[in-house]
This record gives sequence, structure tokens and C-alpha cells, in this order.
Amino acid sequence: MELTGASALVTGAGRGIGRAIAIALGGGGAAVTLVARTKDDLDDAARAVQAAGGRASVHVGDVRRPADCEAAVAAAVSAHGGLQILVNNAGIGSHSPVAETSDDLWDDVLQTNLGAVFRVTRAALPHLAKRGGHVFMISSLAGKNAIAGMAAYCASKAALDHFAACLMLEVRHQGVKVTTIAPGSVDTSFGRDPGKKRGADWMLTAEDVASAVVDLLATRDAAHLSRVEMRPLRPPKQA
Repeated sequence: MELTGASALVTGAGRGIGRAIAIALGGGGAAVTLVARTKDDLDDAARAVQAAGGRASVHVGDVRRPADCEAAVAAAVSAHGGLQILVNNAGIGSHSPVAETSDDLWDDVLQTNLGAVFRVTRAALPHLAKRGGHVFMISSLAGKNAIAGMAAYCASKAALDHFAACLMLEVRHQGVKVTTIAPGSVDTSFGRDPGKKRGADWMLTAEDVASAVVDLLATRDAAHLSRVEMRPLRPPKQA
């Protein structure tokens, strides 16, 4: 896909992986609509997108709310004349044993990591199909690997992986690509140890994931990479 002039929507774009993806898309010439709950984070990220050479608009919204999902897509179409790229990045984690996981926490994780993806994607599909769009699902290796104390998060990412696989089969013949990117440990506020401003040197960076998105968009239109797993080259040494 030609990035110059393309319209992209990135959820969870205020920080971490979403911010890095928005900046990378802007650097490639895309017009990016950034969606998140915190306006200050969005405004700062939008300035970074513009500094990278892209056009940026912001939409403050909570993708856990169905109406906000539809509004985010409408904002992107209105601001940039259509929609060709959707990056479903918004997500939250949880560190809680099942016995200590409340209904509210479970619902929050599932609504953010799965429900919002379904609703934003559903609203975006009619626009994506017009010119041959590309949907990115930012998942996690936790969708395939069980982790004690993270049942809600792992379940949400496993479900996201299957949702993406089903969607891919539904829309590929309409010219819409669906790619799941499943990284391992990424140096973000979620991925690093609590209270630390930096993760370990061996971890992936948000920019690594962003580079993968841009590289995948450069793939020939008739070639479809439906899943990419990313791991650090040198994981931590086991004791």
C-alpha cells in the first residue's frame, strides 16, 4: 500500500506501541487519526506525528463504549476523506490470580482488548473495502502462552487471535488484509517492571512493532501476511 496520502486510524495512540505506530505511519506520509482517552497524551503524540511529516487529528474517546467506537471511525473518515488503515492497538493488562479477579476487572480487560476491536473494526470495514484496506491487530504471544496471574489478559488475546483469523477469511477476497502482530516482551509501561522508566536492554521496543507495521504495508498488494510473531533476539538468561 502507498502510505503517502493514506488515512490511518490508531487506537490507544497516546502512549507506548500505539504512539510509535502513529509516528511511523506519519513518517511514511499517512494522515493519522489518533484515538485514546487522555487528551494531553493525544496532543503530544499528534505533534510527534506532524514532526515526522504526517498529518494528524485527535479523537478523545473510550473504545470500551460502543458509541465511541463508531465515532472514532467517523472522525477519521471526516478528517482525512476515508480510511485505508486500521490499527487496533488499544489494550490493557491485568496481573491478578483468577481467585482475586473481580467481575469489573474481567469485563474491563475483555471489553478493551476484544469488544472494542470488534466494534471499531465493524464500523471501519465498509470504508476499508472501498480501496483495499489493511487491518492490524496488535495481539501478544500471551495469546498462545499461558501465564499464571494473567488469565484475563491471556484469554482476551487468545480470543483476539481467533477473531482476527475469522475476519481475515471473511474479507480477504474483498481486498482487505488482516494481519495479527503478536510481540513478546515490549519495553512499555505494561511490559516493564512496575516503577521503572526503562525495561531491560533485551526487550523489544515499541518502535520495533511500529517498523513491522510499516514493513507489512509495503508488501505487494497481492501478498498477504496474516500473522507475525515477534520475539527479542536474546531473551534473558535463565537462572
